[in-house]
Amino acid sequence: MHNTNRRTCLINKYTENSSLGLHQDNTEKNLQAPIISISLGATGIFQIGGFKRSDPIKEIALESGAILILSGEDRMRFHGLKKITNGLKRINLTIRQINN
Repeated sequence: MHNTNRRTCLINKYTENSSLGLHQDNTEKNLQAPIISISLGATGIFQIGGFKRSDPIKEIALESGAILILSGEDRMRFHGLKKITNGLKRINLTIRQINN
């Protein structure tokens, strides 16, 4: 049996003044598959909003070793990284299904 549910891992490196604006991960074929995010290094201030960019935003401090999963209804929320706080470098591993 051939498994066509391939996953990919995106590696983002953030430095002292880095950020990632609010966005939705909506380019995958299967928008029901969860997105898994693993934080390493400096604490990051993660932002999560609603289903429209203009919805209110909550901020969450993600420390090194934190795992965040966006699944179900939350999968399509706008999200981003406001800044890093207690260090100079941060690595984020984002795992998602890229087909089917």
